Amino acid sequence: MKRRLTREAKTAVRFGLVGSLATAAHLSVAAVLSALWPALSEFLVNLCGFLVAFQISLIGHRRLTFRRRGKARRFFALALSGLALNNGVLAMLLASTRISGFWAIGIATLTVPVITYIGSRLWAFRDHNR
Repeated sequence: MKRRLTREAKTAVRFGLVGSLATAAHLSVAAVLSALWPALSEFLVNLCGFLVAFQISLIGHRRLTFRRRGKARRFFALALSGLALNNGVLAMLLASTRISGFWAIGIATLTVPVITYIGSRLWAFRDHNR
C-alpha cells in the first residue's frame, strides 16, 4: 500500500530542497571569498553569502515551495532575523572556540533552517485564504 505525502509534508520537502540550494550557494560564496581573501572578516564573508542565498530562497519559495507570492518584506525580515541568529552563533564560535574562517561560517549557517521554515510557513508565506 503506497502512502502519499500530505500537503504539509510536500511543502516541507520543497522547502528543504530550496533551502539546501540556498545554503549551498551561501557556503560556496563563503568558501570562495575565504579562499581568495583570507583576511576578510568572517562577518563580511557571511553577509555576502547571505545576500546571494536570500535571492535564491525568495525566488525558490515563491515558485516552488509555497507557490504563492508571499510578502517579500516579511520574508526579508525573517531572513534578516536568521542572519542575526547566524551571526550570533558565529560570534559565539569565534569568541569561545578555536573554530574560525569558513568552518565557523558553515556551522553557524546550518543552525538557522528550522526557524526559517516555521517563520516562512506561518508568517511570510501564510495562506491568507485558510
